[in-house]
Amino acid sequence: MLARLKSVPLFQAVEERGLTDLASRAARRSMEAGQLVFKEGTPADSFYIVLSGSVKIFVVDASGKEVTLDTKKAGDYFGEMMLDHRPRSASIVTLEPSEFAVIGRSDFRAFLSSHPQAAEQVILNLIRVTRGMNDRVKHYVKGLGEARALDLPTVKRWLAAKRWMLAGLLVLAGMQFYFMDVFLQVLSLPSLTVFPGR
Repeated sequence: MLARLKSVPLFQAVEERGLTDLASRAARRSMEAGQLVFKEGTPADSFYIVLSGSVKIFVVDASGKEVTLDTKKAGDYFGEMMLDHRPRSASIVTLEPSEFAVIGRSDFRAFLSSHPQAAEQVILNLIRVTRGMNDRVKHYVKGLGEARALDLPTVKRWLAAKRWMLAGLLVLAGMQFYFMDVFLQVLSLPSLTVFPGR
C-alpha cells in the first residue's frame, strides 16, 4: 500500500513517516467494471484513492438523463467532500476493474491538518473542478433551449457541495502558517459559481 500511495501526486510532498501512518489506516477495495462505488445522496464517510482502473463521476437530471461530471484514473482521488458531513453529491461507477485505497473521514481530516501541502493540493483541485464545470454545463445546456445552468437541480446540488467543501478547506488552510499566501489568493477569486454575475 505504501509504495502505491507514494506514486499518487497528492502525497508527493508528504514525508515517509506521515505516509506510512496513512497507509496503515487505509483499506483496500476492489471492484469489477460497471459497479457502483457509491450513489448520490447516500451518507459520506470515506475518501477514495484510485490505485488502478478508472471511474466516472455523474449525476442524473430530472428527466433521467445522465450528466458526466468527471472521470478519475490511477493516481487520482475522489470523495473528498465527505469532510463536510453532507451526503454524496454525485454517483461514482467503475469503468473497468479497479482498486481503491479507502480512508475514513477522521483519519483523512487529521492527515490534512498535519500535512498542509496535501491540503493545498485538495483546495487547488476543487478550484480546478469547479472552474472546469463551466464548459461542461454550457455544453449540456445547449440542448435545453432557454434553460439556464443554475436552474438545473442536479448541477446546483453538485456545485453547492463543491463550494461548501472548498470553504471548509479554506478555513483549514487559513489556520496553516505555510499556506497563508494560498488562502489569500483563493479569497481574491471573483466567483466560484458556474456563471459569475448571473
